[in-house]
Amino acid sequence: MWKFALLLVVVAVGSYYAARFLLEGLPRWRRREDDEYVRPYGPDDDDEFLSQISRRDKGPDDNP
Repeated sequence: MWKFALLLVVVAVGSYYAARFLLEGLPRWRRREDDEYVRPYGPDDDDEFLSQISRRDKGPDDNP
């Protein structure tokens, strides 16, 4: 009876790791905790973009 239970546990663990491999792909090593988080580049990092949105729109009375 214990052989059947051991076989059942081995099949369950094997199928778990097989499904995990198929869904997630190869396991990746986690980054070390020492690595500093780097924020992704966004539009608020572009000085030209920031200068354009902070500039006041010219109205009909603002003609040079």
